[in-house]
Amino acid sequence: MTGWNDEGGLRWRALTPFGVEIDRDLSTPLGGQTAERFVALFQEAGLIVARGQTLAMEEQVALMALLGPVSRRVDGVGYISSEDNYTGALAELTFHADYAFSTHPLDALSLHAVDVVDGTSSTRFASAGRAYTDLPVDIRERLAAHAVEMISPNYGVGMTMRTCDVREPDAMLREKRPSVLVNPRTGRSCLGVGEMHTARLIGMDWEESRALLGAVYEHLYAPDNIMEHVWHRGDIVIWDNITFQHARGSIEAVGRRVLQRVTNGTKGLWDMYPGMFPGTDAFYALNQ
Repeated sequence: MTGWNDEGGLRWRALTPFGVEIDRDLSTPLGGQTAERFVALFQEAGLIVARGQTLAMEEQVALMALLGPVSRRVDGVGYISSEDNYTGALAELTFHADYAFSTHPLDALSLHAVDVVDGTSSTRFASAGRAYTDLPVDIRERLAAHAVEMISPNYGVGMTMRTCDVREPDAMLREKRPSVLVNPRTGRSCLGVGEMHTARLIGMDWEESRALLGAVYEHLYAPDNIMEHVWHRGDIVIWDNITFQHARGSIEAVGRRVLQRVTNGTKGLWDMYPGMFPGTDAFYALNQ
């Protein structure tokens, strides 16, 4: 960490290896210079941490609206809880970007710890932008020459593994996507591959694809390219979902853990893939 800076009504400091922490009550609406500095910090750093917050859902929505359109779909605003009862609700989640398998990944995410046991759980972040820049030129060129098959894995075991290690992984959905992305927010390139969603490089045999992706992941998930945020009540983390991937360990034994989630994005899963989740379409129709 570096020392604190005071600019445009915001007190902030740089985090290691990336991101910034801000020191301000975010339940008070940001306006004028302060809002401009908040947006600029997000543009520059891509990941913001604030502590000691008490944000109602609509206050978190208003904060995220400064960064772009808020996804009001049922899969865009809500809660992630240790008391959820769907398959895989408590499982480890390998590194991924939300909806990276789709034609419209989410732009940004925020998680606010409204009820957690302090210090028992964490979320890890990896920078796909730094990793792309640091890749050896030969690996970068070989990767960029191929599109990738991205999948939405089955809930449960499919979300805990490195998908490219499985020759024919099960999937709820498959899409062809670029292996290198240009972040529309920043104009900078970043890796478009990740542990959970990337099945293979198209045009390579499986062994070669697996080996190349493994070489990429050595850089993407290197210890010096990962920041771990240990959750305490009142924390909020906001991050660019194109540049950063996130992961978590199992939350089966961490006690109560409720994170309030608000996202930026123009399309939800049900917009892109009607009928993808049998049994949820009627609920979605009533709650959009």
